[in-house]
Amino acid sequence: MNSKGMDKLTLFLIPIGVAVNFIGGQIAILLRLPLYLDSIGTIVVGALCGGIPGVIVGVISNVLNSITSPVTLFYAILSIIFALSAAFCSKHKVFLSLPKTILFSIWFAFVGGGLGACITWLLFSFDFGTITASMFAIPLYEVFGIPKFWAQFISEFTMDLLDKSVSLVLVFFILKSMPTRFLAKLPLGEIYVKEEY
Repeated sequence: MNSKGMDKLTLFLIPIGVAVNFIGGQIAILLRLPLYLDSIGTIVVGALCGGIPGVIVGVISNVLNSITSPVTLFYAILSIIFALSAAFCSKHKVFLSLPKTILFSIWFAFVGGGLGACITWLLFSFDFGTITASMFAIPLYEVFGIPKFWAQFISEFTMDLLDKSVSLVLVFFILKSMPTRFLAKLPLGEIYVKEEY
């Protein structure tokens, strides 16, 4: 069993994780889904290879996205937390159970939506951002009279809860579908190999 953190296979998976993030994000944009789907690669690599490789995937993804949308770079902290959380979930066998996986989507949504809302609030000078969640936040503020920050927070958390629920279910099935030979070569892969016997 390979226990190295940054072996050749881990290094090989990093660009694949970045590509999965990009493709997922583009699918969400093209289909106009109320989802992001741009952290699946980060979570899978974090779950299989550990926090640091997952962090690398997440940060590279944010840097690449910042070329066309500079504000994206400020959300890299979310990707870092996603990767570390994915490694934590793996080590505690969360991704071996679909109910546990879905339950943990609340944590990922709190990071993406809750912390994300705080970052948006600061970046846009204590006002609504230009991101998709603002389309829902503005009516909460104008129609229901919810304070701006809480309207943004509720909107982003709700969207992120949907996004992370879908993303983590996809991660669960991706991990479940991987062959034993492949998993056995990854730093955290043995967690999933044992479950197959």
